[in-house]
Amino acid sequence: MIRTFLLFVVIFALGCNKDDDNPNPSNPNVIPYHEGLTTNYITVNNVTRKYLVYRPTGMTNVNAVVTVLHGGGGTGLGVSNLGEHPLSVFRTLADIDKFLVVYPEGSPDNLGNPGWNDCRSDDISGSQGDDITFLKQLNAKLMADLNINSTKMYLTGGSNGALMTFSYAFQFPETIKAIAVGSGNLPEFPESGICTNGSILPIPILLTHGTNDPAMPANGGCVANVGGNCNRGKVISQPATLSYWLQRNGLQNVIPTTSTFDLNTSDAGNVEKRIYNGAKPLVYYILNNAGHQAPSKTVFSNSSPAQGVQNRDIEFAEEVWNFFKGL
Repeated sequence: MIRTFLLFVVIFALGCNKDDDNPNPSNPNVIPYHEGLTTNYITVNNVTRKYLVYRPTGMTNVNAVVTVLHGGGGTGLGVSNLGEHPLSVFRTLADIDKFLVVYPEGSPDNLGNPGWNDCRSDDISGSQGDDITFLKQLNAKLMADLNINSTKMYLTGGSNGALMTFSYAFQFPETIKAIAVGSGNLPEFPESGICTNGSILPIPILLTHGTNDPAMPANGGCVANVGGNCNRGKVISQPATLSYWLQRNGLQNVIPTTSTFDLNTSDAGNVEKRIYNGAKPLVYYILNNAGHQAPSKTVFSNSSPAQGVQNRDIEFAEEVWNFFKGL
């Protein structure tokens, strides 16, 4: 009787592993993030950084991780709140196709507003945080937590988040499968080192840009030049940005497949879509007469002199996700 009791105690004790209090990181079939939108933290160089994770209800396997970078002055929470920003639509798509969406938070600029320390050397008022290390370590942590590799990792962003996406692709393209940017041109005066002589590894990319973008001029020039002081740095033109990525992906001689559509005749104008097919494809959307806002058919942004007029013919998140999952 005593032996039976002691055997029961031993078996019970072995069964009460402290890992039962967490999602069991040793089990590769367990996703260590709760369903819904959760706030998480990671320490990078003794600085605590925040990121939000959206796990759709019913997701049991990680098919993909889409990391979404907000623009300058935005927040991870702000762009993830449903109905408040076009980038929140990634959550709606995740509910359908069961992928994970990650919304990291940038570091403060000189006014205390979150942003990203991208490759612009002349952005004197922007963030000075070590954002590239944060994103690299976050990407590695997500792969380790979820027991997946880089073929399931994707990165996208708009405006300052677009330039940060470029910066990441210069430095660590081997850690992600593809990128997508909205309203972003390459810097005219990039930081020396990796931003100037970084990786030339080809990577699939989607680009969107409004031809009347006052904050990220399609013809190049000062970024968000409110007040005329050009303290956010300068970028090259959208055609020059396109040319760089075509060269990098070996698509400079490819004749694109083009289509034009105007589903919402009350917005800024129509959309021209160009598809450059190849081993590392490029998809380019020209948003005619549109401004700086992310295009959306469901989440509308007000027009303003600083932002221009939103295109409402396409859903940015939907186009990006269709591009990613089609690779």
